Amino acid sequence: MKTYLPQIERRIKVRPNQTYGILNYDVDNAYPQRMLELVGGSPTAKDCWSKRAKFIGGNGFEESNLGRQVINPQGLTLAKLLKAVATDKALFSGFGIHVNYNANYQIASANYVKFEDIRMGNTDCADTAEQFALYSDWSRKTWKSIMRSKITFLDKYNPDPEVIDAQVLKAGGWDKYKGQLYYFNPEVDDYPLIEADSVWEDFETEAGIKTFNNREVTTGFLPSTMLFMQARREEADNSSPDSDANKSANVPSQLEKDLGTFQGAKSSQKIIVIEYEDEASKPEFKPYSIQNNDKLFETTEKSVEARIIKGFSVPKELVNAEKSSGLSNGGEKKEAICEFNDNTQADRLELSEVFAELFSNFYQNLNPSNNWNIVPVPSNVADDSAGISAGTSINQILLSSIPPANKMAILVHAYGFKQAEAEAMVSVL
Repeated sequence: MKTYLPQIERRIKVRPNQTYGILNYDVDNAYPQRMLELVGGSPTAKDCWSKRAKFIGGNGFEESNLGRQVINPQGLTLAKLLKAVATDKALFSGFGIHVNYNANYQIASANYVKFEDIRMGNTDCADTAEQFALYSDWSRKTWKSIMRSKITFLDKYNPDPEVIDAQVLKAGGWDKYKGQLYYFNPEVDDYPLIEADSVWEDFETEAGIKTFNNREVTTGFLPSTMLFMQARREEADNSSPDSDANKSANVPSQLEKDLGTFQGAKSSQKIIVIEYEDEASKPEFKPYSIQNNDKLFETTEKSVEARIIKGFSVPKELVNAEKSSGLSNGGEKKEAICEFNDNTQADRLELSEVFAELFSNFYQNLNPSNNWNIVPVPSNVADDSAGISAGTSINQILLSSIPPANKMAILVHAYGFKQAEAEAMVSVL
């Protein structure tokens, strides 16, 4: 009996790259960079990423002075490192920390490494199998080609003194040793997908809607129009051997230039004077109707936003600006914070364990109590004080002598209650 499986392609393809001695992160080796661009163009995705990063990093370490500890000569503190790796983990599910050792096999310094700059070494190549490649332009945005000389290879994290000795010997001594990279990756021998990979197409959709709205504004919301005018006949200039009879055909006329200045929000609703010699040369404007996309875009925008929020597993109460009702908002947000704290508890625990593992071997005792716990975001940021104040005002309105219709209007428009809720509240009294 045959089993039919739908043909669903893998989201990323990992292939060896013999040229650079790495494993490509998707077919173009630029999956993280593409996702960063897509998230940057989607307001909802960027907000969800920020929310996840905030909750994973929490309110810092429980030990109040721990975050101020400096861990490298450049002045990087544990608090800054925590924020950086929490941001990467919130989107990519992984992060990287570069560590250097002293001759006593203790960590002498630690540095943050952007996750998108890291590539795993080619497992089929003996020289790079246990290494990671760092490069700042895998997507070739700055340079047309990848410069092999600019790629930095770091050994895989392993604090075993014998392993470090072997790596130092291979590098040619302590003065040439570049240290190790702690690469946190939830996958085994594979690259991770971003947190909301299943809806990345919606990032692009939301960015497209934003571009459409911008185009509507910059064109002054003008209807699509066709301009009919006489064809221009250009005389060929044979006086120069380099002349091109068709070269001027692409040069816009003065009329076309003038019409261009009437595009945009600041130039709409102005008057333009067009002179013509006879009726035959009179330009004719004919608007052509297109489908009214306003409602369609509005519906699409809402559904796209909902899918992105779901893809990041962020409670909608923490992202949506719309409130269900005036009184319940504070309580709903507090519940959402508690729920999201629970959902990100495992992430905070993983970060705590990584920091404990790395910095317990630091050349200085950074944390005598050995408490590396991270404080969750407190739910009192959504305290109901505002709701209590609003409730007092609402009670005064309900007990006042103003007409019921006016009371309901205030409850609906000023406090965000639904019409049915306002009617029920007024009718009780």
